[in-house]
Amino acid sequence: MSRNIILLGPSGAGKSSTAKLLSEILSRPCLDCDKAIEAKTGQSIATLFKDHGEEAFRAIENQLLDELLAQKNLEPQVIACGGGLPIGDGNMEKLKILGQTIYLTAQVETLAKRIGSQDSRPLLAANEPEQLTEKIRALLTRRQKIYEQAHLTIDTDAKTVAEVVAEIQRILTNTTL
Repeated sequence: MSRNIILLGPSGAGKSSTAKLLSEILSRPCLDCDKAIEAKTGQSIATLFKDHGEEAFRAIENQLLDELLAQKNLEPQVIACGGGLPIGDGNMEKLKILGQTIYLTAQVETLAKRIGSQDSRPLLAANEPEQLTEKIRALLTRRQKIYEQAHLTIDTDAKTVAEVVAEIQRILTNTTL
């Protein structure tokens, strides 16, 4: 496994927690794109959206992706993408050049349950559980075709993070990276 492992999918699919555990097990650095953007800007994702808008946030995401592509001879890492990062024009192609892309998926109801009432996801802010479910469904409808272009898809429904990591390891061990 000599390439980057890139986890993508909707909020609540388990990208960040899976990336963290996978990086520990593989002894690779872990890059959580949202956390990297927060560190770089000194603002939370929610604040960036509120103060500057989605377009400005997406520009920062695109810049981070371009910086990753420009880096040469770095040791392979596990990368957790923000839910919308692959959606940008040409971004899925860039991610596939950067490494092995894995789409983590789950049922809408599972995603809503995992997300709950977190204020850190600006596109999914909702006052009622039904509202959250509908927002997730609408976002998935718009993004799913892009997510499905990933090299691999892993369903995270009814699985622990450790089970998802074990499945990724099993698949990647049998795949030439």
